[in-house]
Amino acid sequence: MIYSYLRIKYCCALPLWSLACVMILTFAQPLLAKEAVPASGDPFQVAVQAVKVGDFFRANELFFVLAEQDDHEAQFNLAVLLHAGKGLPQNFVLALEWAWLAQLGGVARAPDIADRLIAKVLPEMQVDIASRIDARLRDRLSQGDREAIMQFVAFNRTILERPDQKTAYIWSLIGAALGVQLAIEARDEISTELEARIILSAQDRAHQMFLDQNMGSLFSLESLAAR
Repeated sequence: MIYSYLRIKYCCALPLWSLACVMILTFAQPLLAKEAVPASGDPFQVAVQAVKVGDFFRANELFFVLAEQDDHEAQFNLAVLLHAGKGLPQNFVLALEWAWLAQLGGVARAPDIADRLIAKVLPEMQVDIASRIDARLRDRLSQGDREAIMQFVAFNRTILERPDQKTAYIWSLIGAALGVQLAIEARDEISTELEARIILSAQDRAHQMFLDQNMGSLFSLESLAAR
């Protein structure tokens, strides 16, 4: 039996579905009968409905569009479908990429599926995935996406095979200066793991980047509202 969940702002406990959990977030409702997929409305809920009626190919299409727009719940659901091979052929590499992105976006269940997928993806392919995620996050940062700051910090600390604590520290310094949530805590935590010379070098680098790239304006709340 497939269970679906109405979308909410946080991730709740999920029932097991095949090899993974179908996360489509809120009160469980068993699929009892085929229903038509609505032609319009919230795209996420349209994707939810596609899963409910067993139209997994359509669900993949809809979740993919949202995932490319950095909807982290959609990224997780896409990872689940690709992991299970529902609607599209099973693909562990793509599933891991979306699972890692969802993990960086704060989806609570994402690390579980990512951990299962890591064992199935060759190390060199994991490096390729990490490289694509790095490029994706840097592009978001170049566009002034404030949410990407702490995701980039987490990426450098948790996703890379060899964590880059200095880069994570630099961006936690930048995030703290901008008032980004949790940046100060990350900055202070990372500093306990670095030597004094690296701390001073990173602080100098962060200061220079902040001024050279006019980050105060780039990541301003006014700029965000304008977008």
